[in-house]
Amino acid sequence: MSKAPFWSTERLAAMETAQLKQLLANAQARGASELVALCEEVLATRGPVKKPSSSSSSGSSSASSGRRAARDYVAQFHFVCENDRGVTTDGEGFFWTGSWVVPEDDVIKSMQAGGKVALHSSRAEMSYRQGKILDYRKSDGDSAKKRNIGIEFLVAADDVPLAWSGDGAGEKGYRWASHAQGK
Repeated sequence: MSKAPFWSTERLAAMETAQLKQLLANAQARGASELVALCEEVLATRGPVKKPSSSSSSGSSSASSGRRAARDYVAQFHFVCENDRGVTTDGEGFFWTGSWVVPEDDVIKSMQAGGKVALHSSRAEMSYRQGKILDYRKSDGDSAKKRNIGIEFLVAADDVPLAWSGDGAGEKGYRWASHAQGK
């Protein structure tokens, strides 16, 4: 049996805020109170990061740094989801996405702000399934990544395809927005 990793304040301070928040969520889910306290202590030392003034529609200027202001939220989650992998319907006009490893606090902020989910066959194509996030549930993540908890989104479907948004080369993309900019 492997020993749990040692988490020092210095090690946590070296992590990006998004990673630290995810670790905090995982520690809370597992009842690791000492790690929760350490994560909260390090997060408390970080003030909101000011977003550079540039085009607000792309959100790419601060996306590469991974730092966001407290007022920022994910307006759109974009996922490459070929052939409706893991998608189930929940009545007419509603669907559950498959499981995606995303920070729960980002999901909550997005839901509160009327955020959307868009599923794409590839990053180069418009979404084939999209809509407003109504709710979410936690699920076991990919079995190869047992330490991660996935999020499944309950979505009220609409017929307006969305173009891919987000930086990086993975299967996830986020379109960020700020409450200060309005909805």
